[in-house]
Amino acid sequence: MDSKTINEKLKSFKALILDGDGVWFTGDEYRAVMPDGTAILMKSRHHHDGQGLTFLRAIGIKVLFATAEGQPMTSVVEKLNNLPSAKSGALTQIAVLTDLQKFGTKVASIEGWLSQEGLTWEDCAYIGDDRTDWECMQKSDLLTVTPANAQRIIKKIANIILTKDGGRGAIREFAEMTLDARSIDETTLPSA
Repeated sequence: MDSKTINEKLKSFKALILDGDGVWFTGDEYRAVMPDGTAILMKSRHHHDGQGLTFLRAIGIKVLFATAEGQPMTSVVEKLNNLPSAKSGALTQIAVLTDLQKFGTKVASIEGWLSQEGLTWEDCAYIGDDRTDWECMQKSDLLTVTPANAQRIIKKIANIILTKDGGRGAIREFAEMTLDARSIDETTLPSA
């Protein structure tokens, strides 16, 4: 995709599909065991990415997390969807697909969501970082984006390679690119 087409896509896409680990989360995983023996899984992310999603949601972009990770992704989405601005309708609700094998593949699961939302792959931007995103990122006319620390298999096919790493500001960087392409000043958008 040439730079003119990429800019047009930044101006017009309607939905953002995101992977979890390596995009929203850094990919680092921490485990702790509580005194009662309960194991706790912890992942890290950057709060700037949350603000980036707020900007995109405020301009009407639908957001879907498509990841095989159940927790903590589902609790993060629940928290974001319960912000006062989301509950009031000022921000679009975030969707999450974690049972990606329900329809056979990640592609089929996402296509079910796209159909439900009245969208096509062409209406979307997709941020992925590794092999599990490859089939999705092969869809024609899809704006494909990857964090700076993505794996080479994805960097070879991405339309945009961001300068920030996954879980460390990549989503915010993409949100700002989108706002710039649409000539929107982020100070006119909600902070959360």
